[in-house]
Amino acid sequence: MNTTSAQPRKMTVTQRALIVQRVLVDRWTSAKAAAAFGVSEHLVDIWVADYRRYGMAGLRRTPGKIVALEILHLAIGRPLRGAARSIANELRRLFVRERLPQPPPLRRSNHDRLGGE
Repeated sequence: MNTTSAQPRKMTVTQRALIVQRVLVDRWTSAKAAAAFGVSEHLVDIWVADYRRYGMAGLRRTPGKIVALEILHLAIGRPLRGAARSIANELRRLFVRERLPQPPPLRRSNHDRLGGE
């Protein structure tokens, strides 16, 4: 008997967390958890992998959005931050005054009196 329907069920974060708990803590197989909750085994594997990678935050998002966000971060986010850092360093060099050279310390001569006499 096939428990998965053609229409995917809308799973809440709590239900996904329970499925992940069954697989990781209770040592259920992905197939057993999928059959018990009426979802595909592939989806259970995705949720377990997302939980291992992102923690509970991975269960709050849909799998497609996680992959898209990771690609977006790697393709655009890192290079953009690197460019912004370079621009900020160059601007800092333009507007920050260089430190003035410090005068050398005054040396005491042998004739200075130290006791206030």
